[in-house]
Amino acid sequence: MIGTAPYLIVDDFLPVALAEAMRQDIDRHFAKPGAHRAETHQVWNYWFVPELYTYLRTTPEKVIAPPRVEAFIGTLRQWAIGHCGMANVTRPYLSLYVSGCRQGMHNDSGNGRFGFVYSLTRENRRTAGGETILYRAGDHFREKLEHPSAGSGFYDLVAPRFNRLLIFDDRLPHAVERLEGSMDPLEGRFVLHGHLSEGGSIVTGALEAKFLAAALSAGLATKFNASAALLNGRHGPLVLRIDIDPAGVVRQCETLTDRVIHPDPGNAAWQNWRQGLLQLIAGLRFPAADGPSQIIYPIIFGKPFNYAS
Repeated sequence: MIGTAPYLIVDDFLPVALAEAMRQDIDRHFAKPGAHRAETHQVWNYWFVPELYTYLRTTPEKVIAPPRVEAFIGTLRQWAIGHCGMANVTRPYLSLYVSGCRQGMHNDSGNGRFGFVYSLTRENRRTAGGETILYRAGDHFREKLEHPSAGSGFYDLVAPRFNRLLIFDDRLPHAVERLEGSMDPLEGRFVLHGHLSEGGSIVTGALEAKFLAAALSAGLATKFNASAALLNGRHGPLVLRIDIDPAGVVRQCETLTDRVIHPDPGNAAWQNWRQGLLQLIAGLRFPAADGPSQIIYPIIFGKPFNYAS
């Protein structure tokens, strides 16, 4: 689960045979460079935005077999639902970084809840760099008034290890370290990347989705209305997973994701409020059914404020 973490690294994300087959497709694409033709190899967009982006990108199906791309997207969607409650996965880009390529510092607050970066970069390569740079949250100026710091004192570096998935809060300032070394594309940084976002309530089991969502909305309305002042200004996703037995009793309510942030870091009332919400849900009663049910319930804070999915 993501929980409250700003990012998560998942090594060996895909079955090794699938990951290796995807990389082999890339290797075949660049094989026999003297025989490349326009109809097969004029597929790369050199994406240069001053002070921001310098790399090559393409639709992955132009290089990797489409069934393998679909298998990756399907695996990522199921993982994202189970680990952070995000059901929407954008179609990824396949990007290539050779020597001199980089990304400048930016965030993606308007693109999704989480970014994903999946690496097909060789483990042993004749290049250096290509790490994802993730700035840590906080007020770095005030926190380090009396403590000299540099580099990793302000950010974390995540190497593009083969078959590694990186998930991070899209609001985090991030970048990609400049690649240096060989100009051979096969020695470069290859990644599939895109964004995750909520797709509404996700219901499995005996109860119909409309009954679960209606019961939750009715049960939460009073608490949210009474908490308007406390919730004002908060931004981000809170995703709950609720297990309900056949009698309609809540057997477990847990937090899959909590990336709800307040502009004032000193505003510390959130954890108590969230615990009260979990206790309220644990006391709700749902219609009886022929078997157990589970609902993954995203609550999104921000502008406009909305807790119904």
